[in-house]
Order: sequence, then C-alpha cells, then structure tokens
Amino acid sequence: MKATLLTDKRIERKVSRSEGIINYDSDNAYPQRIEDILNSSSVGTLCHNLALRFTVGNGFKDSSFYNLKINSKGLTPDKLLRKVADNLLKFNGVSIHVNYNANYEIVDYNFIPFSYCRLTSDDSNNPNKIAVYDDWQKIDGRIDKEAIDYIDFFNPAPNVIEKQVQEAGGWENYNGQIYYYTNVGKSYPLSPLDSFLEDLQTDAKVKLFKYRNVSTNFMASHFIEVDEFEEEDDRTEFQDALSDFQGADDALKIMLLEKRAGQESSFNLQKVDIQGVDRLYEYTENSVKDAILRSYLIPPVLLLQTAGKLGASKEIQDATNYYNGIVSYNQLIIQEIFSELFKNTILTDNQDFDIIQLKAKADNQDIINVISNVNLTQDQKIESLTMLYGLSREDAINLVM
Repeated sequence: MKATLLTDKRIERKVSRSEGIINYDSDNAYPQRIEDILNSSSVGTLCHNLALRFTVGNGFKDSSFYNLKINSKGLTPDKLLRKVADNLLKFNGVSIHVNYNANYEIVDYNFIPFSYCRLTSDDSNNPNKIAVYDDWQKIDGRIDKEAIDYIDFFNPAPNVIEKQVQEAGGWENYNGQIYYYTNVGKSYPLSPLDSFLEDLQTDAKVKLFKYRNVSTNFMASHFIEVDEFEEEDDRTEFQDALSDFQGADDALKIMLLEKRAGQESSFNLQKVDIQGVDRLYEYTENSVKDAILRSYLIPPVLLLQTAGKLGASKEIQDATNYYNGIVSYNQLIIQEIFSELFKNTILTDNQDFDIIQLKAKADNQDIINVISNVNLTQDQKIESLTMLYGLSREDAINLVM
C-alpha cells in the first residue's frame, strides 16, 4: 500500500457563470489578499521594497529607450519597468495592455495591475479572453458586470489582429490586447510569497499586539468581578465593551466573574500575572523576521541587521553582488517581456533591454544605508543623497524611486 501525503490546495479554481470567469481562489480575491497581507507586514514590506529596488536596478541601459513616451499619459519604459517588477515579485504575473494601428503596429502601452485580471471560461460569452475589473474583492458590495472589460490575449500576428478587429465590429470598437505573463502559462500562478504567507501574517499580528497593548495601557491579564446581570443583553454589552481592550485576536483575555444577588455590591478588578508573555512575543517576532529574510534570500547587512555596526564596505559589496545574482533571474524574465512587447512597435527600434544592476563601491556604504533606511521618506532620501553625498538629483531619484 502506497502512502500519500494530502495537503490543501493553495488556490481553488471554480467557474463563476455570472461573470463568465474562472475564480482566482474560492473568494476570487487571491492576489488582493496577497497584497493586503504583504502591506500589513512591516518586515515583508521592507524586504519586498529592497528586492524590488535590486530587480529594477538603475533602469534600462539604453538612454534612447528608458525615457521614451509610450502612451499619451507620459508612461516611459523605466516607469513601466518598476510596475512590472513589482507585480512579478508579488504575484508571479504581469499584464500589459497594448493598442495597434491599422498597420498592425503597437502604438500605445498601458500597465494593468495583475490583480485586475481574470481568465474567462470556455463556455462563457467571451471565451479565451481576459476579464479586467478593479474590484473583484467586492469592496463596493457587488460586481458591476457592465464595468468588466473582456480583452484578447496578446498576439501580434496581423491575421489574428484583423480577425479580432472584425469580431469587435471595426477598429473604432477594437480594444487591443493584453500581454499576460505568468510562470504557469495561461493559468493562475501562486505568489512567490505563498510559501511564507503565515510568517507575514504572524509578523502583522505581533505588530498589532504590541500596538494594542501600548494604546490601551492595559495590564497583562485580569479578571473582573461584578454583580450578577439580570438581563443577557446587559451581559453581552458589558463583554463587548471589554473586548475593545484586548490584544491581537485572543491575546490578554479578561475573565468576567459574576457575584450572586444579595451580596454587597462592588466592582473588583484583579491582575493575574502571566509569566513570559513579553519574552514569548519577542521570540516570535525575531523568529518570524528571520524566516521572512530567509525567504527573500536577503543578506542581513543590506537591511542593516549586522549586530553593533552598519557593516564594512567589503561586506556590503559582497552582499550587493550576491543579491544581484539572486534577482538576475527575474531581470531576465523582465527583459524577455520587454523584448517581446517592443519588437512590433513604431515607437522605437531599440533591441537592448538590459537592466543596469546596482553596484556598491568601497565608498558607497552610506548611500546604501540611506536607500535602505525605512525611517526616511523618499524625499528625505533624495535630499540626503544630493546634499550629503553629492549625487545629482536625477541619479538620486533613480536610486530611491
């Protein structure tokens, strides 16, 4: 008899006939949930931003290409690069909308957040298309079906475009194509964060626990003794009021004790010491932080984690070279995406899509420290780099943004 290890599926795919799409997990909000969890974790956000900074590097090498205007809103390849890299690191997926002229040449590029895209089902009214909508998680309460755009997959072949134009009823009704990249083809990818989502959530919960404990100024754990309630509604109201003082989820509970009727009326609050709560959360916080850092493969010195010092220049050089090697795989994917997108456009004949990697010289450790400092705003980082370290404003903006 062969033993099989059974695990829960991380993504459930089920057809939603009302919108004609395949749901991205049971609630159709997997990418939105990934983004919410990442944003709630301070360590995760820090690591993601550093990974993004290294992936983007100093932008595209070709100076005639990176400042090119590729749509009427002023989008440039370097700006598009930052958006593409961000989605690739979050979702393992990228979506970019393109428009054509009557000569089947691309004349316009627009970034579409990957979280907006859903695949249509084969038996829908719009098979083999991408459904684009900005509120699949139903923040507004329901999905507005009239606001969903159904757009063809990217295929620059003139005969394919012509057929799509005819099906749309002419060029005036044609809404272009979407370049849809994932590491699993025309399907829904797992996020690169999926394997350590629980660590990100734990980091957020520990942060919330510390905040609530400080903001309520409530002690470790207590029981309250009050007169017996005559009405259940009164008891429920009192318990709801107490819950406002609790820590993250079920931490630091307060036990309610009711005295029998007829005894002297009083209100008594007593502390019950719980040993090691602070140490327990300190251990959890540190272990989760280490787990997230390992998942991103970030050398601690790049996040100023070296005990007692900022790290020697040689350490930062070695760590920068190492992490450039880590992000080079995603850089290669991005270069392939841009190469495929821009080989059929009238906007440029550029064929060089190399990304300039970050470099740390012996005298650059202070610059790295400024870029990585989470306590500084982007404007403060730019001012520090220009005023203290003599960088041009353009170079400082490219490093920080």
